[in-house]
Amino acid sequence: MLSIIPTIDADSKPFIYNDHGRRDPFWPIVSSSGAINNYETDFMITDLVLEGIMSGPDGRNFAMINGRVVAINDSIGQFTVTEIREDSVVLKKGKQKFRMKLKKEE
Repeated sequence: MLSIIPTIDADSKPFIYNDHGRRDPFWPIVSSSGAINNYETDFMITDLVLEGIMSGPDGRNFAMINGRVVAINDSIGQFTVTEIREDSVVLKKGKQKFRMKLKKEE
């Protein structure tokens, strides 16, 4: 039986996983102590994408940012949601405020 052994070229570059702004699926969700791991601490505002806004009948609004539903006072990474309007969301990090506008599809 013939077996083939792969060789590594000395000039080849290492493979780097591109997570496309999402959690690496190979990272554990739960730590060995049973706590849920949180990998969302180092977001930059440019890493966040406002994907949708939902208005509730009672005036409570929700937003979807990076696939996660958030309400006012929720945190996503080091940002806190301070306002959810019809077409935008305001996030606060320290003393800075950032307005994310919902992109309209044509």
